Amino acid sequence: MTDYRETILANLNSRGIPSVSYYTVPLNLQPVFSQLGYKQGDFPVTEKIASRCQNLPMSPYLSSSDKDRVIEGLRGNFK
Repeated sequence: MTDYRETILANLNSRGIPSVSYYTVPLNLQPVFSQLGYKQGDFPVTEKIASRCQNLPMSPYLSSSDKDRVIEGLRGNFK
């Protein structure tokens, strides 16, 4: 989790490193569950996590150089 999700996403993507945030809307706020009547603030921990999680590239097939590129892309956010 990070407070810099959008910055990290943009930095990685600008370096050609695919990265996305899959779960930006928590389940309680997704339209498919609207009939349950939940609203923003009903699950504050879930909502905070959803706003801060970031998925990074991962695979058993990533080479050492690919891993180094991801690490450098992350470091670029904090210089």
